[in-house]
Amino acid sequence: MIKVHGNTDGIRRSFIERLESVCDMEIERKQFCTLEMLETLAFFTESTGREAMLYIDRTGRVAAISVGEQDRVKLPVLRTRRSEDRLSGIRCIHTHPGGNPHLSEVDMQSLKSIRLDAMAAVGVSDGKPVSMQVGILEQRDTDELAVNLFGPYDVNAIPDDDLWAEIRLADAGIRPADSIKAEAEIARAILVGVDGSKEDDEPLYELLQLANTAGFITVGSVVQPRTEPDKTFYLGYGKLHDLVLEIQALQADVVIFDDELTPAQIRNIQKELGKTEIMDRTSLILDIFSGRASTHEGRLQVELAQTKYLLPRMTGYWTHMSRMGGGGSGGGGARRGEGETQLEVDRRILRRRLIELEREIDRIKSRRDIQRAARERSSIPVVAFVGYTNAGKSTLMNILSGSNVLAEDKLFATLDTVSRRVNFGGGDILLVDTVGFINKLPHDLVDAFRATLEETRYADLLLHVVDASSENREQQMDVVLDVLGQLGADNKPILTVYNKCDVSGEPFADRDSVAVSATAGTGLEGLKEAVTRELAATRVEISVLLPHDSGALVSHVYANGQVMDCRYEEDGIHIQAVVKIEDASRLRASAIKVYL
Repeated sequence: MIKVHGNTDGIRRSFIERLESVCDMEIERKQFCTLEMLETLAFFTESTGREAMLYIDRTGRVAAISVGEQDRVKLPVLRTRRSEDRLSGIRCIHTHPGGNPHLSEVDMQSLKSIRLDAMAAVGVSDGKPVSMQVGILEQRDTDELAVNLFGPYDVNAIPDDDLWAEIRLADAGIRPADSIKAEAEIARAILVGVDGSKEDDEPLYELLQLANTAGFITVGSVVQPRTEPDKTFYLGYGKLHDLVLEIQALQADVVIFDDELTPAQIRNIQKELGKTEIMDRTSLILDIFSGRASTHEGRLQVELAQTKYLLPRMTGYWTHMSRMGGGGSGGGGARRGEGETQLEVDRRILRRRLIELEREIDRIKSRRDIQRAARERSSIPVVAFVGYTNAGKSTLMNILSGSNVLAEDKLFATLDTVSRRVNFGGGDILLVDTVGFINKLPHDLVDAFRATLEETRYADLLLHVVDASSENREQQMDVVLDVLGQLGADNKPILTVYNKCDVSGEPFADRDSVAVSATAGTGLEGLKEAVTRELAATRVEISVLLPHDSGALVSHVYANGQVMDCRYEEDGIHIQAVVKIEDASRLRASAIKVYL
């Protein structure tokens, strides 16, 4: 849960918790804000007499919450790494007591100085949000930013589409105030790895993609030829000191390591690098996932993985607790030092939060199991997309189903499982899109997303989407199969789909694979035919005579197959059904007689 910043002195804990609940509220990308969020802010303002500020990024994730006196709400430090857009990518929504929705001069100055996407003021009256005015930047000349005011709008009639259109215009039209300063605000990174194979010309290529996705500027790299990382410093001690000189020469802000660092390595490296921030591959991926998670379930899963990762590393990361946005209450009269006491307090907070997250995700898993059981009773075959991240799964999903799943040329553009019903001519099929895999995918992340990834275990057919244009496709395919093995889904029927074949120009299609181009729209009919053929091979029609005591097996057939006839007679239970191959084997093994 994000910590509330600002002046919270004297405010009841229940009011703070009510304000923190905005982090769990669902908001779509196309929405500017939701009425539920505004009502929560208004309740807080009416109850405490203080303003409340909510900062939301473009994915709909709450980036920060702050409170304070009227016109004196302090802005928490918001770390943005957006290299492509001119605005910060953050919009601010805050309350005005007394029902006044008009932006103040302080509001508009903050909008300009931070280059927010938008600044919105909500008038609060009798504990209810009444109306809202929105300010969005515009560049009218080369020297000055102006503020366009929209509204006030009734809070029940906020024109989301119009506001987003204005934000997009501002994003495209506003020039950086100082291009050098703007670049300096983006963290400069050095990538570090070890490589013992000497076969890979670009051993840090994937880490570079991850760093770019996270919004870093990569200014250099250090690769040491060794079979495995040093247990103390990851690099050899001499190479680590070369890295220190490289940091000074390139003025780097952060060093990103290509493997998961142990707590001891983090402490030892931090001592040598001083104030330079260090990140490992796992924390970088978690950082990306945190920014991409847009649903309540996705946010819980990412927070669970972050908590599991951070807990054993708190000694090394204690000064960087802001990365999680949690913890930090004081206390303790222990005889150890103050910082050590605070560390123990934060550990207890994280352990409690870990238990809460695991319970909530277990509840989500239970709901998903119920939904899956209902789906199986309907006998609709399930086809799940799996593959390396950025292979084109979501693009294929959109073309085959006519949906609008987010599809971007970025790593981990899609985190949440999406299902769509389609019909390729042989009956209804449920297509399921899953999160992409990657080399060295953190175990904590696999565990946290297990409820989502387990969709692959219950699928009738897996579509393994491969980027045919990638020179590393063979290694990427091995990574996907390895993760499927971790999930217990490696025994499922797999149809390999070589995507982006228009770029590669190589022939790939054979009996067990299909070659397509999702963007060019080629090979899609062949893919549909292959899916229909493979699904037909996973189910058979069977007619058997079962003993009278086979009620449990009959119930299983009803739940997982399509029963065409079932009669209870003197000689046994006559049942005719279309079932999965493995269920047909069970029926034959238990049958008194097999007719078909």
